[in-house]
Amino acid sequence: MSQKFWNYGYSILLSIILLLLIGIFITWNGNEYQNESSTITNNKSVEESILVKDEQVVEKERIIFLYDLIEQKNKELQLFNQYVEERKKEEGKVKVAIIIDDMGYQKEMADLIMNLNFPVTVSVLPFLPYSQYVAQLAKEKGITVLLHLPMEPHNSNVEPGRGAIFSTMREQEIRNKFLADWLDIPYISGVNNHMGSKITENRDIMKIILSEIKEKNLFFIDSMTSPDSVGYQLSKEMGIKTAQRTVFLDNEQDVDYIRNQIKILKEYALKYGSAIAIGHPYCNTIDMLIEADLILQSEGIEIVPLKELLE
Repeated sequence: MSQKFWNYGYSILLSIILLLLIGIFITWNGNEYQNESSTITNNKSVEESILVKDEQVVEKERIIFLYDLIEQKNKELQLFNQYVEERKKEEGKVKVAIIIDDMGYQKEMADLIMNLNFPVTVSVLPFLPYSQYVAQLAKEKGITVLLHLPMEPHNSNVEPGRGAIFSTMREQEIRNKFLADWLDIPYISGVNNHMGSKITENRDIMKIILSEIKEKNLFFIDSMTSPDSVGYQLSKEMGIKTAQRTVFLDNEQDVDYIRNQIKILKEYALKYGSAIAIGHPYCNTIDMLIEADLILQSEGIEIVPLKELLE
């Protein structure tokens, strides 16, 4: 009986030890699983947190990019609108250019004319006492210089002056004459005709003269001493920058006459957007031009350099 008791007790003890081992094993595995789960959960949380932060950074950068893009487009639009408005103002501005012909006779008048408070263009006759002086002074003042090219008029009793081109000349003689006139005056940017009602109606002669003008990269202003002049139209056909006179200011040197011509100039400019006036170095003309500057400004008309009105 004693032997059976000890066998029974020993079995119970082994069972208890086994249960304890099983319990310890279960507990250890549970803790490890919990730790792994906790680690996985924590890692997942960290990854999700990083992902959320990355998405927030990307979203923020996207917002900043879109803002910068919109801001840039707005600036570009503002600049474009400003450009359009400036162009509208520029295109809508009425402009007048003034040419003073027959320069080279007097030094004092040249000084007066080139000290006016608005731009003028001086057209200088060749071989006069002060032709080169006028051209040099104009260069220093930033004023455009034209060769006032003498040409034969219809009235044979009127002498066009030294260096004139006549209809009786052959082609080479015309070219040589033009070259001599051109070489006499420095700083020439363009040419307009002095008299020349007979020459400017002659397409063949004008083509010779204009070919010389084109070769020297000059422009041509048709003084329109004849309503039948072909100079302006032929210049356009030949690809030469050009324009034509609108009004002669002082065919009469009377103040009232000149004032009326300035009125005609103003009305033409307002109607067509631009006009070109030709005057001469007379005292009354200079006085009226000073008055005209104020009148034209009050009408929104600007006196501009001749080059702005070339076609």
